[in-house]
Amino acid sequence: MQCGNWRQWLMALVLINGAAVAMAQEKSVRPGVNDSFRDPNVADFQERFEVESREVYARREQIVAACQITPGTVVADIGAGTGLFTRLFAKSVGADGRVIAVDIAQKFLDHIQKSAESAGLKNIETVLCTADSTELPPESIDVAFISDTYHHFEFPLKTMTSLQRALKPGGRVIVIDFHRIPGKSTEWALGHVRAGQEVFESEIVQAGFVKTRAVNDLLVENYFVEFTKSASPGLEPQKYPLVAGAGGVIDVADAVDPPLAGVKVVIDTTAGGAPEAVSKGLDRAARILNLYGAAGMSAKDVQLAVVLHGDATRAALSDEFYASRFGTPSNPNLPLIRQLQELGVEVIVCGQALNYKGFARTTVAKDIPVATAALTAVLNRQMRGFAVLQVP
Repeated sequence: MQCGNWRQWLMALVLINGAAVAMAQEKSVRPGVNDSFRDPNVADFQERFEVESREVYARREQIVAACQITPGTVVADIGAGTGLFTRLFAKSVGADGRVIAVDIAQKFLDHIQKSAESAGLKNIETVLCTADSTELPPESIDVAFISDTYHHFEFPLKTMTSLQRALKPGGRVIVIDFHRIPGKSTEWALGHVRAGQEVFESEIVQAGFVKTRAVNDLLVENYFVEFTKSASPGLEPQKYPLVAGAGGVIDVADAVDPPLAGVKVVIDTTAGGAPEAVSKGLDRAARILNLYGAAGMSAKDVQLAVVLHGDATRAALSDEFYASRFGTPSNPNLPLIRQLQELGVEVIVCGQALNYKGFARTTVAKDIPVATAALTAVLNRQMRGFAVLQVP
């Protein structure tokens, strides 16, 4: 296969897999979060966005420097708002470069175009995006910049897949967003930002990107991370043939030990992780199913059970109780649990662990059975021929 044809084939594979992930996300992850931007009062937002008390404004010059933009580059400012960074990037890319302001509000774009003309900046363009797409042409940009905007994506996988398609080979995505850490972040951030850095990074990787850099000494309220489009030899995008958005897998050429039909596994997990992240044990169950799906098999070809205890116990809690206890909008584990249950996976929580952790039976989400103990749940399945996979 010639190099050019190989590259086209690999790009097609990336786009197909990315599209498959995006297609699975049909519901908004945060309905209504962008209502205030549908018909914005630009002057009011300019007062809010372009003020020294806002960290990204106060550190704007240092942020632009950290982006390492070179002359001649095409930069897309995603969620450009009032155009603060659009105008700054216009100077960085020079006369031979371009900056494309992308936003969901036409009023913002009209303001950006007008302010660019007033400033004599002739290398700025605007694109009106939708809730699930950047609307940028394929391989049209070198760098995408997303500042305090990712948490406003209602369809993050679809939006990032459209951005993956829009980037040229080796293109970069720079994401700045608010830390969301209970006990450390502001009440506003805890209530407004959907999830923390770990969750957002996972979503971006799922859309076909590789994390390549973090700038840790620049911001306090926010984090700065860089991703690169995954389209180079040896790096394949993950795919999710059976479980969307979790347990991603890749094809391994000439692999030994492929999945076998009839395997029975009980995942004995105590893994908790960050409150806004999905339990590692549930993700492992999703990965097993996706391995079977990638091999052309179905969920019926493997029997799975997940037993939650220890720190993993909280994965079984209702949205309302989880949010009140851990300061998150909802329980991030429940959507995955429901996917797993629909595919025939048993998800069981330990009754002893619930009591030990101080969770009443009434705090358990609907349709998640409570076992006498994790010990009995695991042992009973061993008696029925299940292998035990421990995920601490």
